[in-house]
Amino acid sequence: MEEVKIYSSLWRMMLLLLASILFVFAGIFILHMHRNIFHLVAGWVSILVFGCFGIVLLFSFMKERFFGKAHLTINDEELTYRRFRTIHVRFADVASFEVREIGDNEFVAINYKPDVERQMMQNASIFGYLIRSMNKRLIDALDSISVTDISMKADELCHLLNERLKRA
Repeated sequence: MEEVKIYSSLWRMMLLLLASILFVFAGIFILHMHRNIFHLVAGWVSILVFGCFGIVLLFSFMKERFFGKAHLTINDEELTYRRFRTIHVRFADVASFEVREIGDNEFVAINYKPDVERQMMQNASIFGYLIRSMNKRLIDALDSISVTDISMKADELCHLLNERLKRA
């Protein structure tokens, strides 16, 4: 079967990039008009934080759009999810995918098979263990895919993943 690539939402990415640019300009304006040390610190913090955020967004945008590194890549054997690092989820290790919600955010929960889940927790670093434990408490799954920033709805993605899971 063919490989499916799902990219981040272009409009969401552009709005976030525009907002970070506006906050950098606001920081420059605050620096230009500063009257005390608070304005000086607030201006530099705004420039540094939103400037770094904008650079990360721009790098992520360029990586996706110009180099073909999709946010999610689904083939017959695995799901590749790019966040801060690339995560490979083999369909052979997964029991099911389900849509979960926390507030207004939707996630596709990855329910691993019990033996795989146990092995993942044992092999995790302390930081990975804490993150997965928090995920387990919040959405009752070790890993999840946030669908807030992609161009596909949670139900569609979950259905696609479960169809691939049946074929694996």
